[in-house]
Amino acid sequence: MQRRSWAVGGCLGLAIGCATYGWLVADAALAATLAGVYTVAIGLTLEHRSVVPLGSERAAGYDPWSGAWAVVVSLAALCGVGFWLPLAPGLRLALQLLVLGVGLAALQFGIGLVRSLPADERPEGEQVGAD
Repeated sequence: MQRRSWAVGGCLGLAIGCATYGWLVADAALAATLAGVYTVAIGLTLEHRSVVPLGSERAAGYDPWSGAWAVVVSLAALCGVGFWLPLAPGLRLALQLLVLGVGLAALQFGIGLVRSLPADERPEGEQVGAD
């Protein structure tokens, strides 16, 4: 694992946690949870950037799984924690950030699980990073 990925993830996670505590909800547990979730999500995203190329580097074209993931996580964050719930606006936004962060972390854990499999046990036809 690269220290730079985790340093960037830690800095951004800490910034998100502090911003949540300072501007949205003065709840230390929620802010610390957000900081931890985003540290892990961003750190793993940076670790897996060679496996999941972005933009024009992507040779395979559109991937329906990434689109499905984005729809499910966005629906959970925006509709599951919707405006009709009797929550303060700051708390609602903090919970929406938490759902988005957990969704991103879960995606990265899934990528990590596939990458940790020996090459002969990986799903057939899958192109994942070299060990």
